[in-house]
Amino acid sequence: MSFEASLKQSPELNGKPKHHDKQGPRTNGTTNAHKRTALVKHVEFFDRDGDGIINPFDTFIGFRDIGFGAILSLIAVVVIHGAFSWVTWGWIPDPFFRLKVKNMHRGKHGSDSETYTAEGDFDEKRFTHVFNRYTIAPHTHMSFSEGVRMIHGQRNPFDPFGWFAAAFEWFATYLMLWPHDGRMSKEDVRRVYDGSIFYEISGRSKPTRHD
Repeated sequence: MSFEASLKQSPELNGKPKHHDKQGPRTNGTTNAHKRTALVKHVEFFDRDGDGIINPFDTFIGFRDIGFGAILSLIAVVVIHGAFSWVTWGWIPDPFFRLKVKNMHRGKHGSDSETYTAEGDFDEKRFTHVFNRYTIAPHTHMSFSEGVRMIHGQRNPFDPFGWFAAAFEWFATYLMLWPHDGRMSKEDVRRVYDGSIFYEISGRSKPTRHD
């Protein structure tokens, strides 16, 4: 074998590692299962002690903090915990109807805007597409009637739970933002998805958490 041929076959001299890492690429220790997605950040506002568990009283206090009255807050507790506790908790339902923050993506329902992915990430392109589809130019705000039209347009067939859940979420969003001119800004709606606007409305300090 010639000297030039041996150089070409040398993995070290060609910039290739001598041994392949069978375990795949190295990470910084963060896995998808523990990633703080937009949906996780959205619900963390209601996890007051940061233990990853949201009990019904946490949700009640959270809704009160963002401006809802006692009756509407109680209704929100019944709807949210009654519908999503069992899907976030596991095979055995929780008798206290608590929610697990890390499993909230399991509660993603149909007939929504699909702005959250199946893993709970925020899809910016999808958000912009849906917002532009149901609003008038320059597509910077959404009125109440446009929101109703969006809910109707995003319905999946034979999905009554999804219809109700989507309507509940968007009506709650409108009531929380309650724009003085009747039109929700696109940026405010975007900040609902990652929960950052909850801290602004409530005046509560945002806790420091690692992504």
